[in-house]
Amino acid sequence: MSESNTQFENRKRDHIRIALDPRSQTEGQTGLDSIELIHEALPDLNFKEVDISTSFSFLKTNIGLSSPIFISSMTAGHEHGREINMALARLSDRRQILMGVGSQRRELSDSNAAEEWSQVRKQAPKARLLGNIGIAQLIKTPLDGIRRLIEATEAVALFVHVNPLQEVLQPEGTSDFKNSLQAIENLVKFAQVPVIVKEVGCGFSVSTLKRLNDTGIFAVDVAGKGGTHWGRVEGYRSEESEMLYQVAQTYANWGISTVESLLNAEQARVSYEVWASGGVRSGLDVAKLCALGAKKVGIAKPFLEAALTGDMALENLLNRLETELKIALFCTGSKTIAELATKKVIR
Repeated sequence: MSESNTQFENRKRDHIRIALDPRSQTEGQTGLDSIELIHEALPDLNFKEVDISTSFSFLKTNIGLSSPIFISSMTAGHEHGREINMALARLSDRRQILMGVGSQRRELSDSNAAEEWSQVRKQAPKARLLGNIGIAQLIKTPLDGIRRLIEATEAVALFVHVNPLQEVLQPEGTSDFKNSLQAIENLVKFAQVPVIVKEVGCGFSVSTLKRLNDTGIFAVDVAGKGGTHWGRVEGYRSEESEMLYQVAQTYANWGISTVESLLNAEQARVSYEVWASGGVRSGLDVAKLCALGAKKVGIAKPFLEAALTGDMALENLLNRLETELKIALFCTGSKTIAELATKKVIR
């Protein structure tokens, strides 16, 4: 039975509310506490020389970015989410950072849902948006429908999120994942923008990363365990007496950590870019992940909390994150993100 608009709105409101609940966080499970950057007491550079800028390059497209930090995908397709996305898009527009949009699933069945992005674009014409569709929807949707999602957001790339645990624990979930790899390969051949496969908080194994190697994708965002756990989120949407709530408790710590997922990508020797997210809470966390090989690093919950407060809170958050990242470079003697990634600065 298809989900009504009212049910969809309620589900998305539940997601925002529960994602902000500390019980939904797998705090301390990112693996980042086991990573230490080596202090350089005599960096051979001035702090003002530190450059954290980077770019997003695909074929003939080259988009300059202020840093490797990007806003991870969160929510879309409902009234409350629209205001959040407008605030985040304005930040992307002002500060030259990438922004992943929430799932565009609703746009596949409701043509009016795409109007959200025309309103966002009026306020943030230069926002660097990354579209987003779930693998379960990709499998069943004609590729022309996916192209409309890309056009609606004027996206510079498209996330395909893979979320088996969330889907089986979600009352309205779609758990048909058969032919996933073929669907991704078909999309890559059809799409005119880069395709990025991402998890939603459970990470990637070596074998899965290897399986993706020949699909032609641009990147994988490992989105490991350590931040918002969508198995927990879906569980808390059910009553304590219900089976799905109880099953979700069993899987409350399921997944592969952010750090382990990055190390798995190194072991798999993948040919695509590796991005990282999942429990990233500071610019120092960003630096550690860049030193481990991540080309871009996504942050969600802190941006969501700030967006609910307003533009100034978002500016203050990004200023803090980028300052912390610059200090990590300076105190390891690294002038650029590329240097940080190539120097032996990890213990």
